[in-house]
Amino acid sequence: MNAAAISELQATAALLDDRAARIESAGDVLATRAATATWSGPAADRFRLLMVERRNELRAGALALRDAAHAVRTAAL
Repeated sequence: MNAAAISELQATAALLDDRAARIESAGDVLATRAATATWSGPAADRFRLLMVERRNELRAGALALRDAAHAVRTAAL
């Protein structure tokens, strides 16, 4: 593999890692804001639970992106 292809793969892996971090951070912010909202009652509780579930889904997506970044880096070797 030539140097340009390796460099491009490394840049792609870095981009995947960056996007994973952004997605994970967004999920954390979402769950934190839902947890600290002054809204109360059964609907608020359901909403907060839903936001925690969404955060977990975003974390899973971020993990998949990190796994892809690792695979791309391995391919560049």
